Amino acid sequence: MTVAWRLWVLMLTAVAAMVTAYGMKVGMSGAWWPIAGLWLTATLASFGLSIWVAGCLILLGLAMDYMGEAPIGAWPMALLAAYAVALVAWDRQPPIRVISAEIISLLGGFIVVSLALTIAGSIAGHPGFARNALTGDFIMTALLYPVVRFLILPASIRVARR
Repeated sequence: MTVAWRLWVLMLTAVAAMVTAYGMKVGMSGAWWPIAGLWLTATLASFGLSIWVAGCLILLGLAMDYMGEAPIGAWPMALLAAYAVALVAWDRQPPIRVISAEIISLLGGFIVVSLALTIAGSIAGHPGFARNALTGDFIMTALLYPVVRFLILPASIRVARR
């Protein structure tokens, strides 16, 4: 992985943290707000496995734990699980169509994030924290994903992967 790619991933992680923080501000509690970490997991998995990406997802998850007052480790576990599902979708043998891999990455990511947050909440004694408006946030994330994917992943990488 080149230095430029690492800086790009680091910058995207910072932007995702800012998008998440903006959604947490006062007065936004009733609005659906996209989960920017899921955009990163689904899109960056299309490039392939990267420890650098996984590390950035852990840092983003910790920031999301702090911002959302979730149990420490809930969001890092959820984002890494979504990254794993997206990696499996992209590395199918024989290769599947790009649109199929995108749908599996996004919907599979939603499912494992919900499961991971439910498990983490149950262990921490907050069984309902994962259900608070996440469905609406998932819908908003999915609706904006096709546009955001082309902003996140440069054209040169998109062509090189498939």
